[in-house]
Amino acid sequence: MKEKTFAVLGLGSFGMSVADELMEHGAEVLVVDKNERLIEENAGRFTKALIADLTDEEEILQLGLGNMDAVIVCMSHNLEASIMCVMVAKESGVHKVIAKAETKRNCEILKKIGADQIVSPEHESGVRMAIRLVFRDIIQFFDLTSDLDIVEIEPHKDWCGKTLRELNLESRFQIHVIACRKGEKVQMITGGETMIRSGEPLLIVTSKENLEKLER
Repeated sequence: MKEKTFAVLGLGSFGMSVADELMEHGAEVLVVDKNERLIEENAGRFTKALIADLTDEEEILQLGLGNMDAVIVCMSHNLEASIMCVMVAKESGVHKVIAKAETKRNCEILKKIGADQIVSPEHESGVRMAIRLVFRDIIQFFDLTSDLDIVEIEPHKDWCGKTLRELNLESRFQIHVIACRKGEKVQMITGGETMIRSGEPLLIVTSKENLEKLER
């Protein structure tokens, strides 16, 4: 199977961590930054490392982004560079362009010029922390869509010792239990006879609105 290829534009801490993780999963990764010293220090770390002014359309075109499976634009501090990179990548035929943004306004701008996905790590980490503080039983929280989340929760005390069929959680709380965690292992749940046990967190699919019903 052909290895997937990615371009990471901007080697700040976020861009570096994304590029490292892609390499860990066997992808081919092109990293680009205008900082010559930074590129030279990390040249052997990635598949290819190039120096380029990411506000210059011609220099971006020379990167050959059209051959990439996805392009990740990581210069949230530099809106001009982010806009130029997103536009050139989409015009070059890149199917998926992901851009990092710091503000809501910048998110809107990058979406309008063609970014397929926007990430805002600072905002997302803040949301996760707030949700864990408000909902005491939540262990982990992951966005699926704007409406749905995957949440890992401790089972309520009155759930333990009962089966999913007895609890009827989907009807009562509009949540769908998909798995439970037993130590380091995650076991998928496929039937209503699964017994809920204390100390075995549940992975559920639900909405933020329905999390409030669980708390009550």
